[in-house]
Amino acid sequence: MPEVIPGSPLRLDVDFIEGVAVLHAGGEIDVVTAPVFERKLTELAALCGTSTLVADLLGVQFLSSAGLAVLMRTADELDGRSRLLIVADGPATARPMTLVGLADTLEIFPTVEAALSTV
Repeated sequence: MPEVIPGSPLRLDVDFIEGVAVLHAGGEIDVVTAPVFERKLTELAALCGTSTLVADLLGVQFLSSAGLAVLMRTADELDGRSRLLIVADGPATARPMTLVGLADTLEIFPTVEAALSTV
C-alpha cells in the first residue's frame, strides 16, 4: 500500500522483487519531502539487510538539490554493505544528476528491470 504523507506532494511505495527492495517514489522530492524520502531509504536498508536497494524515481516530477543530497548520502552510507541502484530517466531526475556529476558516481538505470538485471 502506498505511503501518502497528508498534504505532501511525495508518494512512496515499496515492492520486493526477487528479494530486492524497490522504493517507488512519485511526486516531488524537495527540501520539505527529502527527509521523509531519506528515512524510508534508511529504514529499508536496515530492514532488509539486503545487498541491493533500488530507488525508483520514474514517478518523480521534481528532484531538488535536497533530494540529490539524500541519494548521495544514502549511497555513501551503504558503501561496502549494499548497492544503491537508482532508476531515473528524463529531465526531472536523470538530467539534474548528470548536471551535478552524480551520474559519474551513482549507479543509474533507465528502468527497474535494467537495474534488477545487474543484481
